[in-house]
Amino acid sequence: MPGPSQGRRAQPFILSGYHGEATRGTVTIREFNREQRMRRAFAGLGKWWGVALISVLVPVAHFVLVPSFLLYGVWQFFQRLGTAELATDARGTCPDCGAEQTLELAPRWRSPQPVTCKQCNRGLRLTVPP
Repeated sequence: MPGPSQGRRAQPFILSGYHGEATRGTVTIREFNREQRMRRAFAGLGKWWGVALISVLVPVAHFVLVPSFLLYGVWQFFQRLGTAELATDARGTCPDCGAEQTLELAPRWRSPQPVTCKQCNRGLRLTVPP
């Protein structure tokens, strides 16, 4: 795993459920400086505007597709511009069923955060220890 100098850090978390003791896990957090956020934002904008340009060639549907992709590109621009930390590779053990698994988190890192166990489908709560 890359060190903190490359904008990544491992963050421990506590996973609590309905029954049993809370368990621990880790998530890799990627941090972006202002320049990286701008680069990501313009890349997202360019990608969706490129898709909008290509969708001009789709007969009839382009009346809906082009404006939709243009607006989605603008939305992506502002989402990526505001994302200073991105959560990736979260792993933990469900406190209810005991299944070790990769957890699906919201793209923007925040705590507390609701997650779902893939094994027992119960709602869990991810929090950062004090």
